[in-house]
Amino acid sequence: MVMRSLGLFYNDDQLQEQYSAKEVSSLFEEKEASLEEVKQAFDVFDENKDGFIDAIELQRVLTILGFKQGSYLDNCLGFFEKPIKLLVKLEAFTAVIQNSPVPLKSEIVPSPESDFRAQVKMSLSRAKDLRLPLMNLVRLKGTPILEQLHLEERLLRTSSDNWCIVNDGTNVPTIVMGMSGKPSQLLEVGPVMEDRIPVIKRFTGGGTVIVDKSTLFVSLICNKDDVPNVQPYPRSVMAWSGSLYDEVFKSVNGFQLHYVFGDRKFGGNAQSIIKNRWIHHTSFLWDYDVRNMAYLKLPSRVPQYRLERDHTDFVCRMKDYIERSDFVEKTVKAVRNQFTLKQVNLEDIDSYAKGGYLKTTRLLTMEELEEAMADTIQNT
Repeated sequence: MVMRSLGLFYNDDQLQEQYSAKEVSSLFEEKEASLEEVKQAFDVFDENKDGFIDAIELQRVLTILGFKQGSYLDNCLGFFEKPIKLLVKLEAFTAVIQNSPVPLKSEIVPSPESDFRAQVKMSLSRAKDLRLPLMNLVRLKGTPILEQLHLEERLLRTSSDNWCIVNDGTNVPTIVMGMSGKPSQLLEVGPVMEDRIPVIKRFTGGGTVIVDKSTLFVSLICNKDDVPNVQPYPRSVMAWSGSLYDEVFKSVNGFQLHYVFGDRKFGGNAQSIIKNRWIHHTSFLWDYDVRNMAYLKLPSRVPQYRLERDHTDFVCRMKDYIERSDFVEKTVKAVRNQFTLKQVNLEDIDSYAKGGYLKTTRLLTMEELEEAMADTIQNT
């Protein structure tokens, strides 16, 4: 009653088919994943934490292994007259996922008369050239933007993994400038100082934004070899991110590459590209306080589509187009279509990011803002 090599358990006495470990291992070639990595992957898919993956969870596993159609397992299970419950144990999951399956050269659609063993072999064999690179997912809520940016810079420079960081809001209103931004040119320095608004210079380029609890953040850190169709240049990375967010906003009319709905902007992005890795991070305006926009000057260089509009005429609120929770979940789903996602807790980051680096993201001092104020007065 046990399909030992796959660890498949069923409650239908009519199913007697078993597989040897040798038969299943013959479907695989070069070893890639470590036992620890496989255990971590199993724990992610074992949502019930019962030591098994049931049929629904198994379907997710097969999808992440590279199946374009998640319904493929349903097709196999549908051949039996009464429902069966399949359970996969860790040892079997390890045997299957630790190696790279041999690719199938053509699509084969199983029939009710097909041998179940052949169906499983065919399913496993389709995965090799469709396996997805691993990406670690960190989900935060209300994390200070300075702490988030320090985390991103650290992971970009000291980790060799791919990362997706989602932060639902930041704790206090904060201005974030690009690494080459000049406060005297970009900020209404007087009101900023008077209201004690923190000002950060981040490690990436790009423009200036003010963020708060109504801002959503999504950051993608990638190895260039894991997204081979993307060249390590800003335009190519931007095009790739645009295609990813096309999936998120496909139900919203007017979405365009530069995070605009029609002619109004709802997100600001910035990038940093190093030797073998890059980051693309975006702040999304779920909502905003009009008063906060008064801290920002109209920059001297703006994209053509802005047409010299001030901030309130140029931006829009995402909440008018999509639910907050829907946006987060659809974003995670879009990333999952291109990567195998593994949830990582913030307290476990140290095991992934090792070694020192030059921290360039920092909070501007009051002295620097006073100098910017003096420059502003001198140039008026």
